[in-house]
Amino acid sequence: MTDRTNPSLTRAQDVIQELKEVSSSFERVVVAFSGGMDSTLALFLSLQALGKEKVISCTVDWDIYFPSLARESVDYWVDNLGVDHVYLPGRKVMEEIMKTGPACNRCTKEAKLGTIRRYFGNRVLIVGGANQSDSWGKRGVKLLNNTYSPLFELSKEEIVNLASFLSLPLRRMGENKLREGCLLKHLLKPLASPYQAQAVVKSNEYLLKILNERNIERDIANVKIIGPLNRNIALVNVKPLPSLALREEITAVLSSIEEIDEVSWVDSPITLVVRANLGQYRNLSSLYWLEKGKLQPEFAFPITVRWMPSSNRRLHTFQVVDFKKENTNYDQCRNQESLSSVF
Repeated sequence: MTDRTNPSLTRAQDVIQELKEVSSSFERVVVAFSGGMDSTLALFLSLQALGKEKVISCTVDWDIYFPSLARESVDYWVDNLGVDHVYLPGRKVMEEIMKTGPACNRCTKEAKLGTIRRYFGNRVLIVGGANQSDSWGKRGVKLLNNTYSPLFELSKEEIVNLASFLSLPLRRMGENKLREGCLLKHLLKPLASPYQAQAVVKSNEYLLKILNERNIERDIANVKIIGPLNRNIALVNVKPLPSLALREEITAVLSSIEEIDEVSWVDSPITLVVRANLGQYRNLSSLYWLEKGKLQPEFAFPITVRWMPSSNRRLHTFQVVDFKKENTNYDQCRNQESLSSVF
């Protein structure tokens, strides 16, 4: 590879060279591997830089929250790349974190990277796929102690171009063209019991199964679980919006799930009613990032957020307690109970 005029070639060579330099003082490199686009590229470049003898891939197994298609992707790449691989249990740690509200960054740091570090120790370099398209990449650092993100400075477009240049046949679950991962990210309230867990797992697996069987092209496909703790409201996001007949079929399937109390399609702009931890509520930049950076990218239509403070100290982040579609009066909110209490 000598043509430095190709941006993808230049980027690949730079990442490979940096991987060699950063990893030189460590015994081995452990790639935190989820089977998605970012970690697949990180694993491939690590192997190109260091060879199979020094690289091992590691997947933290979220058990029921680990999408079946993601598990298939992990096994596919491990087999095709011939890399040493290990699954580590991570469900209990993640559930403990999510009991106090959605916390994807903390989950990445403590449940994912923390689990790998506890197992392998500090004598290995842990390589992740964090980049500028996700919150961990934007808010984290490229190299800290024995954790390194070689794609840290890349945008999602650059990652897609680089994967295409390297002829990597990336396997997608079909939930988002840019960001795919753990099913629990679609639970927008605390994980208090199996009632919430089963709702988010079953609904998202069923939705993706139906869309994949019909070969429905989409940019976004997910089911967000919101509401008070004793009521699971399923907000279905598919972009572009499917036909009415298919929506009715999906609604019927999701309504049959025992743990789901209500199903509604996001088929127009909506307002989310959100309770926030007092610390977050008083931090305008945090509220802006939650709305524009975390919530909006995974909704099929534009959202606005009506923020409300929560005095409950068990809520460490936020909880989407209700929603309203346009032309609905807040004073006639669908679920007054959800506004009066979080837990």
